[in-house]
Amino acid sequence: MWKKSKVTEQTAAGQAGIKKKSKVPGVMITQFKEEIPEGMSTPDFTRKPIALTLQEGKLAIFKAIVVGTPTPDVTWSRANGEITFHPDVCLQKYDDISLEHTLEFPKVAADDADTYKCFANNEHGRAVCTVVLNVISDVTDLRKGLKKRKPDGTREEKQMEPEEKVWEILMSADKKDYEQICVDYGVTDFRGMLTKLNQMKREREQEIAEFVTQISTLKHIAVSDDDCATIELDMDLKDPASKLFLYKDGVMIPFSLEESDKAKHSLKMVGKKYTFKIHGLGSGDAGLYSVDVGGVNVFSTDFKVPEVDFAVKIQEVKAEEREDALFQCVLTAPLNEIVWYGKSAPLSNSEKHEISVSEDKLIHKLIVRDCLPLDAGIYAAVAGIKSCNCWLVVEADKDPANKGKKGTRKSTMAGACNDEELIKIAKEQQGKYEKEMAEKLEQAKKAQEEKAAAEVISQAEAKVAKKERAAAKAAARARKAAAGTGGAGSAAHGAGGASGPGGGASGTDGAGGAVGAGGALGAGGAVSAEGGVGVGVGAGADPGVHFHAGLSDCKAIIGEAAELECKVSREECQGIWFKDGDEIQTSEGITISKDGTFHRLKIHKVTEEFAGTYKFEADGRKTEALIVVEDPPRFDAEELEVFRTPVSVKKGQKATFKLPYIGRDPIKVQWYLEGEELADESNIKIEHTEGCSRLLLTKLQRKDSGEIKIKLKNEFGTVEALSQLLVLDKPTPPMGPLEIVEACSSSIEFKWRPPKDSGGCKIGNYILERQQVGRNTWKKVGPIGAEATYKDTDVDHGRRYCYRLRVETEMGTSELMETEDIQAGTKAYPAPPSAPKVVSAFKNCINLTWTPPSDTGGTNILGYNVEKRKKGSNLWGQVNPADEMIRAKVYGAKDVNEGMEYEFRVAAINDSGAGEYSSPSEFVFARDPKKPPGNVIDFKVTDSTYTTLCLSWTKPKEIEGVEDEAKGYFVEIRPAENTEWDRCNSNQITMTSYTVKGMKSMAMYWVRVHATNDGGDGPYKELDNYILAMPPPVRPRFTDAKIKSFMVVRAGNSARININFEASPRPDVIWLKDGMPVSKKVTVSNAEAMSQLLIPSSERADTGIYTIVVKNIVGQETFSIEMRVTDEPKPPGPLELDENVPGTVTLSWDASPDEKRDDRLHYMVMKRDSNKRAWHTIADHIFNNKFTACNILPGREYQYRVYAKNDMGSSKPSESTKWVIHAKKEKFTLTMPERKTCNLQCAPKVMVPLKLHTAPQGYECYMSCAVKGDPTPHVTWLRDNISLNTNTNYFISNTCGVCSLLILRVGSQDTGEYKVVAESSLGRAESATKLTVRD
Repeated sequence: MWKKSKVTEQTAAGQAGIKKKSKVPGVMITQFKEEIPEGMSTPDFTRKPIALTLQEGKLAIFKAIVVGTPTPDVTWSRANGEITFHPDVCLQKYDDISLEHTLEFPKVAADDADTYKCFANNEHGRAVCTVVLNVISDVTDLRKGLKKRKPDGTREEKQMEPEEKVWEILMSADKKDYEQICVDYGVTDFRGMLTKLNQMKREREQEIAEFVTQISTLKHIAVSDDDCATIELDMDLKDPASKLFLYKDGVMIPFSLEESDKAKHSLKMVGKKYTFKIHGLGSGDAGLYSVDVGGVNVFSTDFKVPEVDFAVKIQEVKAEEREDALFQCVLTAPLNEIVWYGKSAPLSNSEKHEISVSEDKLIHKLIVRDCLPLDAGIYAAVAGIKSCNCWLVVEADKDPANKGKKGTRKSTMAGACNDEELIKIAKEQQGKYEKEMAEKLEQAKKAQEEKAAAEVISQAEAKVAKKERAAAKAAARARKAAAGTGGAGSAAHGAGGASGPGGGASGTDGAGGAVGAGGALGAGGAVSAEGGVGVGVGAGADPGVHFHAGLSDCKAIIGEAAELECKVSREECQGIWFKDGDEIQTSEGITISKDGTFHRLKIHKVTEEFAGTYKFEADGRKTEALIVVEDPPRFDAEELEVFRTPVSVKKGQKATFKLPYIGRDPIKVQWYLEGEELADESNIKIEHTEGCSRLLLTKLQRKDSGEIKIKLKNEFGTVEALSQLLVLDKPTPPMGPLEIVEACSSSIEFKWRPPKDSGGCKIGNYILERQQVGRNTWKKVGPIGAEATYKDTDVDHGRRYCYRLRVETEMGTSELMETEDIQAGTKAYPAPPSAPKVVSAFKNCINLTWTPPSDTGGTNILGYNVEKRKKGSNLWGQVNPADEMIRAKVYGAKDVNEGMEYEFRVAAINDSGAGEYSSPSEFVFARDPKKPPGNVIDFKVTDSTYTTLCLSWTKPKEIEGVEDEAKGYFVEIRPAENTEWDRCNSNQITMTSYTVKGMKSMAMYWVRVHATNDGGDGPYKELDNYILAMPPPVRPRFTDAKIKSFMVVRAGNSARININFEASPRPDVIWLKDGMPVSKKVTVSNAEAMSQLLIPSSERADTGIYTIVVKNIVGQETFSIEMRVTDEPKPPGPLELDENVPGTVTLSWDASPDEKRDDRLHYMVMKRDSNKRAWHTIADHIFNNKFTACNILPGREYQYRVYAKNDMGSSKPSESTKWVIHAKKEKFTLTMPERKTCNLQCAPKVMVPLKLHTAPQGYECYMSCAVKGDPTPHVTWLRDNISLNTNTNYFISNTCGVCSLLILRVGSQDTGEYKVVAESSLGRAESATKLTVRD
């Protein structure tokens, strides 16, 4: 039984911080600080604990590996309660070598089932992961606690009542099964059952809706061919954590979530599909299985286990291609049908498979029609909970003539055995079955008699007790009456004198009379002398006639006989036959017979009127069956035999196939040639008449040969008939190449291959012609028989001959095949054999082997010569004696010196002599075999990337006589999820380093290496821990040397920011705009070492500061870029000119419409006069809407333009009218005035004060004011009360009272209060302002 743990919330309450995700799924990291110092990191899990499901009393261990700087502290907790740390209960450990933190339960108990948390903490953060421990408790212990339904949905522990069981079955049953279920469980009120069932279903649907969104595909329990029973249903649970329960007959049964040999019941969940499996089926597994979700039953299915087994199991069948295969078995008890499987798929009656059963329901057969290689595999038969299986082996057609063609359909049956033997076994099993049924019936009768006797005794005892109570009451009343009259009363007045029913004793004085209550009850009853109970039990009630075998539905074909048969329990039983409710007797066409306990009804020739429901009734017992009359298409046996006769015609002629048939219309007729359906064409004519079909093929060619099939089909079935069409033609030429058997001085013997197509006829002769090379005439050698070989003895030594061959059959002669020239008797040496291979080497012998040459020189190879040569020498010496050639293709060279290195070569010898020597073998030392090398040393990882892993090691030590020198190495790798090792290098490497390529990024691998030499492989050396496919950890950093921190984009254009970086492991990349995540319109593309931000169509609203955050487990790095999206500004408003101070002109204008949207917008002023016609700039970077132009000369015309400027460029100008200060020219009259003394002196005064200024960093800033005074005052500029007159970073001018200050590049240091002080002997004036610098 499962004790499921309760899954709790995964976060810790009250802990604030930044939530992060780990690379390991299921791990949550909380970072306590916004910025982590360099070299430090938050905790993380590289290996998290794995959920466990264990039997109670087993050892449970959770393992975890954590990383982080500084090293985290690891603690454990559970959701419900506290962990009790005790050596016998729970232990927390840490392994310094493997770096594993473990939580161990020596003997896990049911109370330990819970959700556990593992915490890793350091000063920078915390990582936490959860793991579930499930404990399987003993079923008996669980049942003790199951008294009533609990809130978790479990049922009350008790066996289901029959009424509860039938309603639960009906709730999940198909409508077509209602009637049978009611019959099985004795439900008689069918209409009332349906009404109540519909109401219960509506209530059940409402209950299910609380837990399940949708439920479908309910498959009742079924037995598969692997001795398992499965229950399948598709459910969409509202809460995936809802608990599922499985019950059998109302009692909960445990199940595991993984299939194993030990688990009896298991559950497999794939998406929304839930599959319960019952393993190791037995008779005790029968019962009602229910699936509950929460506290609601969602599905129930009744599993019935018939008492049946296989008396004869199916056997392996070997069938040839296009042959039928038969599987058959015999059961120990009758069964209407069994389930057949072919290659784990259920089979049914079809054109490919035919399933049949004998009349006694004991012999079951499966026929696989027209076997092809694709049909080969394992076939199984399942009867109840028993199954057997075997192989179907299909042997392919080995005839080369049929290669690439569909072979001829065979009429034989593979696997057919002695049917009489099977029938004999079936009769024996039927006898045993009937005997068992009789014994069970006798036991049932005996039990019924015992039950009846017990009921009689109980009734008698009840009656005696009742009468004793009545007599006691009467005696009490008598005593009361006697006491009232003062006398004792006589026997005649005593209440006890009354004799009971059947009693034999009368009462005496008072109440002393005995009551006889024991009459004769039942047959043989007697009265006891004391008036007790005498009970005799009569014979039990006769159970009557019952059926050993009932009627079975029958499909009858019109014109054929049909028979119904049943078997009763008594021979003397008489019965009545009914058809559609009317009694029937033996009549013309119908025979009713009785043979012992068998009752039969036989219809001699079936017609449509015999269809209906037939019933046999005997002694109140009934059995009925249907006779369904069918009229499938059929062939006459004689006509079919004629049709099957193969038809042979010559090329260009016609062939006709005709076959009559019978059957109910409409009948679909189809003709096939070699499996392809035929239709009316120029050379194909198909004619249909009533009851007959004809196929006419004209202008036949050899390729038209093959299988002719006619197929008829109507509503009742399908029938086929096969024939063969053979089109005769001239044969094709013989096939080459010519194989020379012998070419010597006196004869030439050669052979060839038969023609690819003999034209459908047997080869009569080969016609051979010969020509001596150099002559023009051909000599006819004549017909040489049907064998494809010839020996020409009429040859001259050294001459060359050419031959021509033709094939002769009854249809004619083929085209010729001409051979190449063959020389008689010329010496032809064999080609070199293959280079010798060293099989083994010892200090006194080297064993060699080789393969013979492909070109033998036209004659047989007689033997071989072997030569050897020492390394460094040019001399070859023959190994074998000169007069003794080597007959075999192996040889042991013993003439060798220990420690020397040799190579060998071999030459083949034929009748002409020895041929050329082969290429030499590899060098080999004459020494005893080497010992395998030892273990490699210092095996380690030197470098790694996401796809590669660099390894290095030191070669193993040599120990004389134990471990020899390593000749090479092999590296093997295994993914963590696999169990098999894969070799990385197919050939051994000699270097002590290797790079493994093609690894999956961040995948987990185990790696090992072993050394090898001629003596074999050394032991494997494996890395102590698994390897992750990733580079060494690298803190993120940006690799671009010059990254722009400011960019301008025209509105409507695309904006693109590319950032290159390096980090390991692969970092998480986050883009922010003004500290918030970027919007959905922004496309972010991340590659291995690059990230790109793309805005397809930028708008002014996209202006802002974009920040990229690159972080991994090592650390994080950020970079910000200011993006300004703008467009060319609109021009400012109209210009107005004013002369406030003589010699100056003040320009003022309306602001550009873009000024409010662009804080970097400013103005530029240009001027031209009548003296110089060119425009030139007089002021730029003006952030207000006024400007005072100086040095205005009278008599000249001035014109001004003002432009609005931003980061994209300048607007169109706003142009002023012409400005002129006219010079007054009057007639000069000199009047010498009377000289008077005039005092024009005045104190300094500020005419136009300074204004507030706000300027962006890096831009110019221009300040100005107007001052007057006489004498001319001294002007001083101050910033924060410090004089700027001598500061070269500021440009100061004073022209005609207009004082100006220019800062070329404004910086943060320029922020402050600016003051102009004008001083003279008459006084002092000042004006102040503030400058604010924007970032």
